[in-house]
Amino acid sequence: MKHYLMTATVLAGLFGAGAAFASDDCRVPQADWKSQDAVAAMAAKQGWTGARIETDDGCYEIDARDAQGREVEAKVHPATLDIIKLKYGDGDCRVPMEGWQPREAVQKMAEAKGWTVRRIKTDDGCYEIKGRDAEGREIEVKVDPATLEMVEFEYEDYDQGIGAGMAPAPAPNKTAPTNGLFTPGTKPIVE
Repeated sequence: MKHYLMTATVLAGLFGAGAAFASDDCRVPQADWKSQDAVAAMAAKQGWTGARIETDDGCYEIDARDAQGREVEAKVHPATLDIIKLKYGDGDCRVPMEGWQPREAVQKMAEAKGWTVRRIKTDDGCYEIKGRDAEGREIEVKVDPATLEMVEFEYEDYDQGIGAGMAPAPAPNKTAPTNGLFTPGTKPIVE
């Protein structure tokens, strides 16, 4: 019995540590967050119903249904209400290979959206597109291989300041510190 409990504890610790290293957290001061009413209004504008709003990793998370009745899970930036990650259903596709559209159709669909495709592969029974959107942000998108409808969408570099609404990085300080260690125009002294 102790062995099972210890194994479960170790596994929980490992999975918990993995979540701590996730790169899709929002890192926004609470004072800058929009209200949950604003999030609910954004969800309604998307056509989502029955929205349940929670917070996770410093972001809003919305669980709802879209107009076609599909489950929707969205991770939303709390200050800008930009959708960072969007998933329909469980994010998997269940289409027999004979029902798949060719890769060329996926490429054309992506180009029609203004995306630059770096790679198209298969994952969880879906096509997965890696590339950049029309604004140059890195994206990862899963599409249904038969209908080419989006199943999952994620901005890969949103948390690094490239996502819409993010503040630019501060300008570097070009002046020497005033601690006496550096004097402009002189070589440093190495002892």
